[in-house]
Amino acid sequence: MAREVNQLLGRVFAQRRQDGRTDLEAVESALRTTLHQAGAAALSELLQFQAPADDQRQLSCRCGHHAQYQEIRCKPILTIVGPVRLARPYYLCSQCHVGQFPVDVELDIENTEFSPGVRRMHALVGQEAPFDHGREQMQVLAGLQVTAKSVERIAEAIGGDIAQREQGEIQKALQLDLPVIVGQSIPALYVQMDGTGIPVVKRETVGRQGKTEGQPAHTREVKLGCVFTQTTWDKEGFAIRDPDSTTYTGAIETAGEFGKRIYLYVARPGHRID
Repeated sequence: MAREVNQLLGRVFAQRRQDGRTDLEAVESALRTTLHQAGAAALSELLQFQAPADDQRQLSCRCGHHAQYQEIRCKPILTIVGPVRLARPYYLCSQCHVGQFPVDVELDIENTEFSPGVRRMHALVGQEAPFDHGREQMQVLAGLQVTAKSVERIAEAIGGDIAQREQGEIQKALQLDLPVIVGQSIPALYVQMDGTGIPVVKRETVGRQGKTEGQPAHTREVKLGCVFTQTTWDKEGFAIRDPDSTTYTGAIETAGEFGKRIYLYVARPGHRID
């Protein structure tokens, strides 16, 4: 890596001696690319797994039989330092013909060609702006080439996982299966919520009654709520929301379902109500 950096700096200084100028943005981009390439090369070396030992060439299979080691197979992975190539053992069950890549499970890259770090980036840019804009952000901010479709798919998949976990937490809250809250009691906790209709694609309104009788729905009601505390007032006597006390939540669901969601946020640690 030091050689590549020194070569880059040599070209930069040569250009400065020639015209007396330094294009800082160009140097930054070139240096980032060089460092990423070096990091990707090092990471690729780390991701070259060897064939298993003789006593580790058999794995349990979900069908109840065993999968046998077959060969080393390669797969490209996009990481936060750029593309790398993974080589890992492949196992196959002779009964159900289902293959296994234990290393993929260990590295959290099963059925995906994006590293956990890159998937997190996808989710962050995907939740903030249109998916194509997220693709551009990945290119500009991280130097990574992805598609708008990958931003959409990964952001939605991670969002689905979060929603599933929240539903589990909601059910626990409704069953009063909550952690014991310790700390100072909160004398007053504020809860606010509202809803509005948003346009959705046709498949999202199948079977839903529209506002006009006999007409299909063209929108879904999205609800937004927040929970916060207030312990002080300004000089005019108006309540002042406590800094960093607000928790927001939102979802496209019925009022009854959203009420349960708000209840979960009220009952979360830090909100001890006597």
